[in-house]
Amino acid sequence: MGVLHPPRVVLLVASAVLVSSCGGSDTGLARVGRNRLEIQPFQDYIGEASGEAWQGISGRVASGLLDQYLDRQVVIEAARQREMLANTDPSRLGPVEMRWFLEELCGPPPEPSAEVVEREVEDRLVEVLPAQAHVRQILVDDLEQAENARQRLAAGDDFVTVSRELSRAPNAMDGGELGVFVEGSLPEEVDLVVFSMESGAISDPVQGHSGYHIFQVLEVIPSGPPDRAGVESSVRRELTEKGAREQTRGCIERLASEVGVQVTSTNLWFIYDGKYGKGGVDA
Repeated sequence: MGVLHPPRVVLLVASAVLVSSCGGSDTGLARVGRNRLEIQPFQDYIGEASGEAWQGISGRVASGLLDQYLDRQVVIEAARQREMLANTDPSRLGPVEMRWFLEELCGPPPEPSAEVVEREVEDRLVEVLPAQAHVRQILVDDLEQAENARQRLAAGDDFVTVSRELSRAPNAMDGGELGVFVEGSLPEEVDLVVFSMESGAISDPVQGHSGYHIFQVLEVIPSGPPDRAGVESSVRRELTEKGAREQTRGCIERLASEVGVQVTSTNLWFIYDGKYGKGGVDA
């Protein structure tokens, strides 16, 4: 019989107890400024952030979560040193409060320049978007039922009403609403029918894998360059969000250098390879 090796987490706990009883080195998680962080709150944070118990988290995920946790502690410590916390309990700070502290410490996120926005917009306007179609359907079992439904529609019956009465599709009560599709994204036999139709048109019965379909195309958006106003709005939003992320990352790095961060890696139950490793960040 082979030698049984106890799990690393048990060894770490046991060694921590021995060190503590002997008055040895620090058994905490890390130090951020003058604040000593214990392991248990971080383990609770893992559960809150991931929805899983800390024991089942991989080392890679745990390292990323520890970076996030320490980022938060850096902001809190920087705010404390600037006397911004007053009587606030740091453990009760939510996302809104943390964003406020970040903006106070780092300033508002930068706005992208008009030149950068215009250049990105022009690059995207070169693209040709495929045709799109807004579609709904009626799905029945056989051709006879499909022809009956098609006759009712040809006689002027409302598509939504016929769908609710005859269709067996999961979305029948919603009038068979399928949403907007890009040309080439549907099964070939369906794609050919849908993108040969005009807005408002209703198809003849189409045989598919799950039965017979009748499609109504509510709107067709032809292929071509994207709408400039929509592209500019998307570009401005994306560049603003990117700038905010980069500013936050750089600001937290600066704050970490101010307050100092030291991780006690030997007390962790995983191999930490995050940004605060290898000697930490000195104040």
